[in-house]
Formats: sequence, C-alpha cells, structure tokens
Amino acid sequence: MPEEINRTKRDLAGALRHLLAKKPLDRIRVREVTELCGIRRQSFYYHFTDIGQLFDWSIEQERGYLSTRQEKCLTWQQAAEDLLAYTAENRAFYLAILENRGRAGLRQVLGEAVECILKTVLTYYRERSGTPPDPAAEQSRLLLCQSMLLTLIEDWLRKDLDQPPEEAIALLEQDLQDGMIGAAWRNLTRGGTFQ
Repeated sequence: MPEEINRTKRDLAGALRHLLAKKPLDRIRVREVTELCGIRRQSFYYHFTDIGQLFDWSIEQERGYLSTRQEKCLTWQQAAEDLLAYTAENRAFYLAILENRGRAGLRQVLGEAVECILKTVLTYYRERSGTPPDPAAEQSRLLLCQSMLLTLIEDWLRKDLDQPPEEAIALLEQDLQDGMIGAAWRNLTRGGTFQ
C-alpha cells in the first residue's frame, strides 16, 4: 500500500509540473491535476488538502532528489553544470518556486546541493593555495559564494543569463582560480608555502 500511495503522490506532482509549464500555480485547479492523472478528486484529497500542499510536498521531494542526483557527479564542475542544466529543463517548476516562495524558497530547494558543490570547490582551492584552515572565514566565503551561485541560477531561470552551463561554470571556475592565486600570494607574503 505505501508504494501505491507514493506513486499516486508522484503522479500528482508530475501533473502539477506539467500544468506549471502552461499556467501560474494560483490558476491550477485540483480537477485539472486529477484529470491528468486519471484519478478521482477524492484521491487527491486523501493525500493533500489543496494545490499549495501538493506544491510544498513537491518542493520537499525535489530537495531529496537533487541531493541524490549530485552524489552521482564526479567533479564539482560536473555537479554545477548538471544543476544548471536540470533547473533549465525544469524551468517552469523553479520559476513557480521563485514566484510563490521567493528567493528563500529557491534557497530551500537548491541550498543543500549548492552548498555541497561549493564546500568541495572551496576546500580544494584552499588546500591548493596552501592556506591554513580558517572556519569563520570559510563559512563567510561559503555564504557569499552560495548567494552568488543562487543568484546565477535565478538569472538563468529568468533567462537574464543566456550562456550554456559549461560557459557559466567556466567563468565561475576562473573567478575561483583567481581567488586561489590571491590566497596563495597572501600565504607566501606571510611566510607560508605553496603546495
């Protein structure tokens, strides 16, 4: 029985995504979602009280899915490119998150995946520059980079940024490398070593 319930919920979420490509969330009705799934309205109400609750459930499921998806990537560049490409493929859903939950909603869904990518890359470049660990500075840098990457994704979704994922990530990597050179230089001027 639980698998049947999960399948029905996933079907409803899939129908919602399909409809979001055509109209805003506030104009989607339960009847439209259930018709796409081929189920009765009572089945919808067994699982959710309204479209908003289905949308919230979809957001929570998306967070878990993104974490699993990111684990399959071998490099941070691959993970970042995959995240950009995936959000572009699912633009209507992510735009609905932005329109209905704002940047906080986007951060809720993408925050963990973005943080994982950035922790990996920031640790890599810190170690390559020979800079000793500084947890407070690293946390500040992580929050700054997270805001930058989430803004990049938001611009990407709104089509304000029209570069393919590979180009956007190459620019991000160049900025991170430039930062590594600066960190290595600071470390050398303090008597450190370059690794």
